[in-house]
Amino acid sequence: MWQAVAGAAVLATVVNLILLFIGDAAGASLVLELNGKPDEIGAGDVVFMSIAAPVIGVTVTVLLARWKPVFLRVGQILGGAVAVLTAIGPLTQDTDGGTAATLIPMHLFVGFVVVAALEVVRRSRV
Repeated sequence: MWQAVAGAAVLATVVNLILLFIGDAAGASLVLELNGKPDEIGAGDVVFMSIAAPVIGVTVTVLLARWKPVFLRVGQILGGAVAVLTAIGPLTQDTDGGTAATLIPMHLFVGFVVVAALEVVRRSRV
């Protein structure tokens, strides 16, 4: 299990940092307005969220699946759904298109990594 968790976190972090640097190089402002103040998205923010989301999601799901294996599928569905729902956020915020175009694939990739990691765990249990 720990390999799936660590692999998901590392993969999400590396890809999202690449996306961040591409967005920055393309001229995206990488600024969101939070609580009425501009908040710049930096590498530290991306690293933290890219690690936290898969580690928490995959770990909780795998622990629940020890009790009831169906939670692996439930976790995959929820992980994908949460990624899609959070990817809508940049579209609803007052920011430039480059920032939205950078953040949306980041959110979706974290969801993809969570679904894939849980699939690896599910298949290894058979």
